[in-house]
Amino acid sequence: MLFTILQKITNLGINLKLTVMKLKYVSLLLAIPFCLMGHAQENKTVKKETTVKKVVERKGSQVIVKEVKEVDKEKGTVMVEDNEKENQEFNEAITSGKNKEVIAESVTIDAENEAAIMAAKKRQEEALQKSIQAEKEKAMAEQKALAERKKAQEQELEANRKKLESRPKGMVKLKSGKGN
Repeated sequence: MLFTILQKITNLGINLKLTVMKLKYVSLLLAIPFCLMGHAQENKTVKKETTVKKVVERKGSQVIVKEVKEVDKEKGTVMVEDNEKENQEFNEAITSGKNKEVIAESVTIDAENEAAIMAAKKRQEEALQKSIQAEKEKAMAEQKALAERKKAQEQELEANRKKLESRPKGMVKLKSGKGN
């Protein structure tokens, strides 16, 4: 049919290029309804749930706020038997999927929490300094006690030596001899 129209147009002496363009347009106009009819025959079901959540995370003094978009999709195709009966039972083939997407993310520093962390660090540093000072004092005290014991031991040794060196009357004094 289209070819006969094309032949008649070329017989009238119209330019061949114009006829080819006209043929394309006419065939396109005739093809569009057939494509739309085929598309209209599909029975599909689509279920889409979108949830936006606000998630707050605390890491030390940082506060991270995220907005997360979750999309649950269910797509289905209604399948019916091809036997031209009315009120048929149908089956539905469903495919589902989940998608998570971060919409917005912001990082802030919590000044109150930052101050609390700094105060805790300061207290810990002070406790550490006190502990170091206490250990130094304890070491000094032990060193003094050790020096006093050593001094007392030396005095005792000196007293014993004098006691042993002193002889009663009539005894000969000890000779310090290197050859004894």
